[in-house]
Amino acid sequence: MESISKAQNILNLNACIAYPEKDDQYLTKNSVQFYMHLGYRMVGKFHNCGYKFHTWYHMVWMEKLIGIHRDIPDPLVYFPDLSVETLNNCGVQ
Repeated sequence: MESISKAQNILNLNACIAYPEKDDQYLTKNSVQFYMHLGYRMVGKFHNCGYKFHTWYHMVWMEKLIGIHRDIPDPLVYFPDLSVETLNNCGVQ
């Protein structure tokens, strides 16, 4: 996904993740740790705004910058407009 996003001139990737105050039987902090391992960083936390399994959870936003932010960004390349060669180079078969 990251390679394809770069080929489309997308500069930022964002993730919104449910986040427990403390790990429980339904939700752990492993998702945040996974994204951090991929190079994302925490940019925001919303307190007790997600409710599931009869429990209130926080929601966190994480981001990863994957491109250079120029004064004038390159135009977005829509997925259907990517060449077969580009997709193959990104690992899409």
